[in-house]
Amino acid sequence: MQLKKLILSKFIYILPANESFFFKVKFEKKVKLTDELIALNYKKHAPYKNPNFKTLTENQNLYIWFYEQEINSKLIIPESYLLFNFFKEKYANALLNIDLGNSHCILIIKNSLLVNSYTMLEDDKNIVDMERNRFGIEQYIKIDKSRYIEIKREAVESLSLQDLYKWTDINVQKEGLFANIVNKIAYPLALLLFFTMAVEQYHVREVKANLAKVEEAYTLAKSKNDDIREKINSEEKKEEKWLNFVHKELPYEDSLTIFTHISKAFNEKKFTFESFTIVGSKLKITIKTQEDFIEGLNVLNTIDVLKDVALKYTNKKRHVATYEATLLSKGLEL
Repeated sequence: MQLKKLILSKFIYILPANESFFFKVKFEKKVKLTDELIALNYKKHAPYKNPNFKTLTENQNLYIWFYEQEINSKLIIPESYLLFNFFKEKYANALLNIDLGNSHCILIIKNSLLVNSYTMLEDDKNIVDMERNRFGIEQYIKIDKSRYIEIKREAVESLSLQDLYKWTDINVQKEGLFANIVNKIAYPLALLLFFTMAVEQYHVREVKANLAKVEEAYTLAKSKNDDIREKINSEEKKEEKWLNFVHKELPYEDSLTIFTHISKAFNEKKFTFESFTIVGSKLKITIKTQEDFIEGLNVLNTIDVLKDVALKYTNKKRHVATYEATLLSKGLEL
């Protein structure tokens, strides 16, 4: 218990939810990725130019928390995961809206798994309703600031050593730890080593016998893949060049802020948001309504951040309508 208190007070750092960006990847089977591969594949999704990140793999889920400023701490635990870990048994299927004071943290838990997490500056009911419909979640829990402060303290204190271990960088002081172990068990380790070497000698002879065949197969495969690799490298360079251009010329658009801006325009209308996406400067929004779809078109046309608003789809009863528009930006349009 004393060791745990020492770790909590001296080494742990809770990464604030409103200072990080959560990204989740689900694989078909368990995978193990290095930090280099994670950075190569997923860093482009962060809203920061050169992000740092903290990761956790649970079952087939890869959780990534991007953050901007480097943190000098042995133990970094994202606040959104800390809160999820505290609530997951009590609320196995729920959307939690937590008042952080200067923003709101949305936690979406489905089958006791963290599905999504993000922060928004304003408490927007339309976002909550849309997310509950999207994930099929009925339970909605709202937590005020005072309760949040109490829960955060309880969540930190209830962390088990196992919880702390999975956030620890196991490479820290690994060499020194290994040297300590060797010094204490040098003699039995030597016996084990000689036995292992004898076994390995047999395997080495087997490997050498097949080495020529393997090298030949590798050379053949490498020559066949050269053209493909060259094309991949070329496409990666094009993608990197394009992303650098976008980051430089087109300011990052906060989709939650834009949605909140649009949502306010519909406050007095009988509309329910079904989906909302932004790709580049193109916005697509689907709305369920008890009014005529033309009314939705008229409302969107009054919003000053949108232009070229158009109706793209409506069902026969005109209860659901999908609209598209171009998002005005200070930079260039995609």
